[in-house]
Amino acid sequence: MFERFTSNARRVITGGVDAAAEAGAGKAGPEHLLLGLADDEQGLGARVLAEYGVTPAVLRAASAARPGRAGLTDDEISALRSLGIDAEEVFRLVEETFGADAWDDPDPARPARRRGWFGGPVDQRAKKVIEQGLREAVALRHRSINSGHLLLALLRQGVPGSMSTVLTEHGVTYDDAKRRLALARPEA
Repeated sequence: MFERFTSNARRVITGGVDAAAEAGAGKAGPEHLLLGLADDEQGLGARVLAEYGVTPAVLRAASAARPGRAGLTDDEISALRSLGIDAEEVFRLVEETFGADAWDDPDPARPARRRGWFGGPVDQRAKKVIEQGLREAVALRHRSINSGHLLLALLRQGVPGSMSTVLTEHGVTYDDAKRRLALARPEA
């Protein structure tokens, strides 16, 4: 399957593995693949993201925004409050029941080792994105898998947290991105 990946698509995946290693993540996830995609300025996927105003700097700023207590951002806690949920009371009850370290990550991230696909490990969600990239190429009757197919796969599978918010705020949708990719000059 990997012989069908263009050099740009391969750079997206290796860039994602590198982004995961920089973040101290044990494996690359979809959010890391999105960073790798945006970083590859020559790639079709990055060019389409740039049309929306989604740049590597915008994505890195979003990924740098650290979640607060229980992994929730201030905006998410405010959203819970708007629904009538007292997040502070929930936090208090969880800590009272399970202890003060109940919110701690039970398995701290280890630096990624360079092995596996494209030089490093990817998690199950990222593997699904890569598989979906193949499906996107097949559905479009393309012989090779490029970064545009990976962008469509990321949009179909979804990216977690703040990166999803960035895509939504910039109006990036699967259908519109697919239309823009069809109109764009293909990558080499």
